Amino acid sequence: MFRCLSSIRSFFSILSAEAYVQCSKAKITTFNRSTRNLSTINVQCPTIGEIIEQWSNRFKNEHIPEPVESIEHIVAHVIGTNKILDLVDIKNERLTSVQRDTLDSLCECRLSRMPIQYIIGEWDFCDITLKLVPPIFIPRPETEILVHYILKALKSSDNNKQEILEIGCGSGAISLAIAHANKTVHCIAIDSNPEACELTKKNRDKLNLKDRISVVHATLKDNGSIEISNESKNESKNLDLNSKIFDFIVSNPPYIPTKQISTLIPEIKIYEDLTAFDGGDDGLKVIKPLLKYAAIALKPGGRLFLEVDTTHPEYIQFFTKKYPILKLQYEHTYKDFCNNDRFIEILKV
Repeated sequence: MFRCLSSIRSFFSILSAEAYVQCSKAKITTFNRSTRNLSTINVQCPTIGEIIEQWSNRFKNEHIPEPVESIEHIVAHVIGTNKILDLVDIKNERLTSVQRDTLDSLCECRLSRMPIQYIIGEWDFCDITLKLVPPIFIPRPETEILVHYILKALKSSDNNKQEILEIGCGSGAISLAIAHANKTVHCIAIDSNPEACELTKKNRDKLNLKDRISVVHATLKDNGSIEISNESKNESKNLDLNSKIFDFIVSNPPYIPTKQISTLIPEIKIYEDLTAFDGGDDGLKVIKPLLKYAAIALKPGGRLFLEVDTTHPEYIQFFTKKYPILKLQYEHTYKDFCNNDRFIEILKV
């Protein structure tokens, strides 16, 4: 989860239902790429470079985080490219009147603090592009570090048929990035939110990974067991996640202490599912049962990779030493982009 959050002024009002609907309509509007032709223009319109400057100044004045990046992503989306670098070559071109109207609508969404990922409807993660819709958790850049260490561990393993379980898949970012990079793995991705499961399936199918990614609507219980929904039971009749064992278990669980939720930026508090952030009083509400489950579900030599709060590595080391019967051995803590302790690797002995 994103911890290098910039400090911004308090959000002074809750987004009205009407404004949210307007932003949603603007976001989901799709355009035929043939209409995104810069040749049909209104010569009175400012150039793309001027639009970027005007809106970045507006965003800056309204205290919108990352003002320049925000407008650049919106412009790139409107003209039909996902590469911001392409804007350099066309900064003197002009948008059509339709494109300009669309851009203005999407910029109003950004002024309402809608995350840019929801506005453009997709985001790059590792080497893949994910479809994103509110309120499903938006994958953060630092989680790519977690994927890096998982892939490194997979590469060093002698087993050429690795089975991985991801607990709390959200958009499917972690499982999909792993399976896309390593052709030998098979992943089961679970989430307690059925909407997250549907989004993961869409992203999986778009990446042609249906044969190596199974998505299951299931919930990790407080006692360390996993309960599969009736619908998923019907889809995968023989799957029992309480008896199956895995080579790797990975998770970016909710880990922010409840008392800190109110300090999160408006982009999160208004638009994202807060249950994907709220880790209970100590931030360990999900992590504790996850450790219990991993003790049973990991093969000997298997590994658990977690993204955690900076205060958690010390507790997890204490937990694994206090309960040797679990046969979980703390291996390493890895740091995020801000040099904070963020990722944990645990070995099943």
